[in-house]
Amino acid sequence: MSIIRLGTRGSLLARSQAALIARQIQDRHPTLEVETVLIKTTGDQITDRPLYESGGKGLFIKELELALLSGQIDFAVHSCKDVPITMPLVDQADLVLAAIPVRADPCDLLICKRFSTIDQLPMNATVATGSLRRRCQLLDRRGDFRIQPVRGNIDTRIKKYLAGEFDATILAIAGITRAELFDESIMHPILLDEMLPAPGQGALALQCRRNDEKTLAILSRLDHAESRIAVEAERAVVAALNGDCHSPIAALAQIKNGQLHLRAAVGQRDGAPPVVRASASVALDRAADAATAVVEQLQRGPTPRNV
Repeated sequence: MSIIRLGTRGSLLARSQAALIARQIQDRHPTLEVETVLIKTTGDQITDRPLYESGGKGLFIKELELALLSGQIDFAVHSCKDVPITMPLVDQADLVLAAIPVRADPCDLLICKRFSTIDQLPMNATVATGSLRRRCQLLDRRGDFRIQPVRGNIDTRIKKYLAGEFDATILAIAGITRAELFDESIMHPILLDEMLPAPGQGALALQCRRNDEKTLAILSRLDHAESRIAVEAERAVVAALNGDCHSPIAALAQIKNGQLHLRAAVGQRDGAPPVVRASASVALDRAADAATAVVEQLQRGPTPRNV
C-alpha cells in the first residue's frame, strides 16, 4: 500500500478537516494510505495578542509550507481563508493550491444563549472577535457594541463564552460543523445582509509541491470547479485592493443559473467603520470581470484605495 503524508495543525478543527480530506482521498484511492502529520504553527503559539499584530493568518500555515518544501509532508490541508493572498510568509514559487474541494456553508454564526440575531443584542453588549472583518461590520451596524479581542481555537472560544467572559461571539458555521460542535440552542446563522464572510471562508485548500506530479494527480480528483471559481473571484478582490492582515475585507461569490454573483464589504484599516459595499453579477465564463467591477465600485467609496 502506498502512503501519502498529510500535514495539518493539531487543533480540533484542523484535525477534523484533515480527517475529512483523508476519507475523501481513500474513497477514491482504496490502496492509498493517508498518514497524518501534526505540525505546530506559529499561529498556534501566539495566544496573547491578535494575529494581525504579528503577521496575520499566514502564521497558521507557515510551518506547513516549510514542511512541504523540505519534503516532510506531501500535501497540507488549510482553511482557505487562512491562505495569504498578497503577502505570503513563504516563497510560493514551488508550491501550488492543487485542489479546492466542495465548499461548505461560508456564513458566520452568532453564539449567544439569550438572543438569536445581532440586532437583538442589548445596548453596549460585549461581542468577542479577533477578526477585523467582523469588527468593522458589527460596529458599522451597531456603534454601541464593545468589541473584545479573543484568541484561541473554536472550542476554546465557545468555552470562554459559556464561562461568561462576554455577551456573544461570532464564528464560522463551516468550522463549527466540521468539528461537530454545533449547538442550535446557542448558535444562530447570521444573514449575509448582516455580515459578509471572509474571502474563501467555508472552503479548504489542498497545497502541495508544484513538481510533485503524483500528489497533484491524487489531489486533483478532489477539486470542485465551481468552488474554485467562487473562491478565486473573492481572493481577486483582496489582491486588487492590495489587502493585508490589517485590511477588513469581506467577499462572497455565489454561482446560480450560470451567473456568478459577487458581493464585497470593506471597512477602514484596522477594523473601523464605515463599511463600503459593492456587488456585481456576470456570466460564469467572465468570472474575472466580477472582481474588477466590484473593486471599481469600492474604490469610488470613502474607503482608501490601499486598504
